[in-house]
Amino acid sequence: MLPMRWKRATYLAFCLIACLVSSIANATLYSSAILNEASSFLDIVPAQSKALTLNYLSQRKLNTDQSEIPSAMNRDESDSTIRTPTSTIDALTILAQAEYNLGNIPAANTRLEEAEQLAEKHRLHYLGLSVRLLHTRLSWLQTRNSQQTNQAIEDIQLRYSAIKHADQFARVIYYKIFMLKADVASYDGHIDLANQYFAKVKPYVDSLKSRSTYIDYHIAVGQHYLNHKLYNRALSQLLISYWQAIEDNSSAQIAEVNRLLAQVFYERKVYDTALRHLSQAADFYDNYQSSTILAEVLKQMGDIYFQQSKYNLALVHYFNVIDHERKINKIENVIDIRLSLAATYLQLYNFSLTEQYLNRAENLLEYAKIPHLKAEALLLNAGLAYHKKEPVLVYAYANEALELGIELKDITIQTQAYQLLYLGYEQKGKFAKALENLKQFNSLSRIQQQSLNQINEEAFRQQKEFVEQTLHLAGQKEELKETHDKFIKTRRISWALFAMGVLIFIVLLRRGYVIQRLNSDNTTLNDALFTHSRSTLPNLRMLNDRLPTSLAQNRHQFEQWQSGELINEPLNDRLKFVLIDIPFLRNMYLQHGYQDGLKLEAAFGTFLKSKIIAPARIYHFSDANLLYIEPQNEENSDTEQLFNKVQSWIEEFESEYDMTRIVRIGIADYPFLPRAYTAISDKELIDILLMSTSVARTLSMKEHSSQWVYLKAIENAPAASLATGNIRKACKHSINQGLIKVHSSYKNEDSIKKLLKDG
Repeated sequence: MLPMRWKRATYLAFCLIACLVSSIANATLYSSAILNEASSFLDIVPAQSKALTLNYLSQRKLNTDQSEIPSAMNRDESDSTIRTPTSTIDALTILAQAEYNLGNIPAANTRLEEAEQLAEKHRLHYLGLSVRLLHTRLSWLQTRNSQQTNQAIEDIQLRYSAIKHADQFARVIYYKIFMLKADVASYDGHIDLANQYFAKVKPYVDSLKSRSTYIDYHIAVGQHYLNHKLYNRALSQLLISYWQAIEDNSSAQIAEVNRLLAQVFYERKVYDTALRHLSQAADFYDNYQSSTILAEVLKQMGDIYFQQSKYNLALVHYFNVIDHERKINKIENVIDIRLSLAATYLQLYNFSLTEQYLNRAENLLEYAKIPHLKAEALLLNAGLAYHKKEPVLVYAYANEALELGIELKDITIQTQAYQLLYLGYEQKGKFAKALENLKQFNSLSRIQQQSLNQINEEAFRQQKEFVEQTLHLAGQKEELKETHDKFIKTRRISWALFAMGVLIFIVLLRRGYVIQRLNSDNTTLNDALFTHSRSTLPNLRMLNDRLPTSLAQNRHQFEQWQSGELINEPLNDRLKFVLIDIPFLRNMYLQHGYQDGLKLEAAFGTFLKSKIIAPARIYHFSDANLLYIEPQNEENSDTEQLFNKVQSWIEEFESEYDMTRIVRIGIADYPFLPRAYTAISDKELIDILLMSTSVARTLSMKEHSSQWVYLKAIENAPAASLATGNIRKACKHSINQGLIKVHSSYKNEDSIKKLLKDG
């Protein structure tokens, strides 16, 4: 029974492939990405294709501007809110095919009629013929009326002859006409005539750059040979499609070819190879939740497991098909799956479930006249009666099935009917009748076996390998030629690139030398500009460049804290500014001469740089003054300790000359006002340091010892107190008011205030 159903499934698959070839015969690229996507889903998920096309038609307005050029090739749509008559016809043909694949035949015909009317209205002759061809094909697939179809094709050919102008689109019409004629001739059993039609369009297919059309053409020819049991030829054509589809990475076409190759191997009883191809196809269709083809693939896999007597695996796949039953839009498929389940349970001797599924199938057969499925149901009834030991029912059902088999000219049904008649008569004890039916059974079995023995399995496998190797070798030769040409071209390009690379390398080498020299000059210039010429410490120019930036950064952090961008108040980021007056730097040139003074100052600068630890920094402010800056932390919070550190540096400096180790230090914090970061600028802060250092110098000269003076604003000192324009006067005034506290190594605070006031 199952091989006979595969034969029917062959024709059903052929119908789908014929529609596929019709819709993408020229691999049309539509003006809209939506239409391209809808076209690709036609045979895989027709419901999604329908939804996409309806969405396209509803969201765009038809442009009926008569200035549009009436050409089938005019597919430009620069405005996404409109659709041209050409693209509208494209959408309607896609929608018609989707409706047909969903089983909505009247809706499909309506859409095609709308497309024909639109093509006629806008005088799109080529598109009109294409739509009429599609309408003719779908009508033939529905009615199988070959005479009426051939008449319609002749009418289309007459119209085609009247309008063709060596146009590329006209050649597409020519291709579609002969592909339809070939399909009709093949269905009617005119193998040679179909071969002639296929051969007529092959030069056109070979001339196309579209490999998709090439693959579809060989699929159609392979299907033609498969329908007529010409397995060798079918295998050759399908393998051509298979390898080309793999080369083009066309997943949908690979899946379709895998289905047909599985059918070839199934009918040749090479079940392992058939299962492998079906598994590959199932992997593809399983990616689409609403795929109607997945159910067919699962059904075919179940049939193979049934033939291998793996009944549990067969049941698993059959029930998976039942789960997908909502996607099955043909009653023939619904009946077929229930008959398959009944046959499987019969082999498992589960007669109650066999009767259950058989009764469901018979109930549906009352509404659908499908002779070959009716014959299957009768054979299952006969088999069930035999297991129940009801011989009268066995040969009653078997005789009825035999009559249908003879009427359908189906040798498989006849063979199984004679087998059941033989078993029924034997069970009844009518051995003469049993022997007579056994002879008939053996006779038909020999005919089937002879047909199968024409190509045994091993020869079939060898032929497959030979065809694959031949195809692979031909592809390799062509690939070798292309590779050789590419190699010659690449070698020339490589030599040119090598020469260019050498030139570029020389230019880059020269450029690198120039850059290195410029960097060296720039470093020397920076040293000259930003370091003191004698002490090599950073000089006043660098101080003027770096200090405003540093203070601006502190102000920015304070503003971020005020606006809430910083969580913690940045008071810990305060800086300690120390202006150091060193008398021996002022007197060493007078005391020791210019040469020795230079050496002494350079040595002192090198010594100080070794003592400074980042982020602290020191600048040579003037001849005898150095400005030392470091972040305020717990270690330098004690001013006396900071003074001692600076004093220790002076004392640690080793020199062959006797020199004064006295230092005078002025100290201030930044920000100077804790509650007003931006009140004091960098120049004003330096002025405050100069004031404090001047007082320390006066005290030092008076006491003949090192002294320090530290001016510190109180916590709540207002910004207005220092905003008078003259920072020195404002600072003296703030000291008198107690807004700025004076700390010093000299304990007489009144004397210090007097010095500040006089200064």
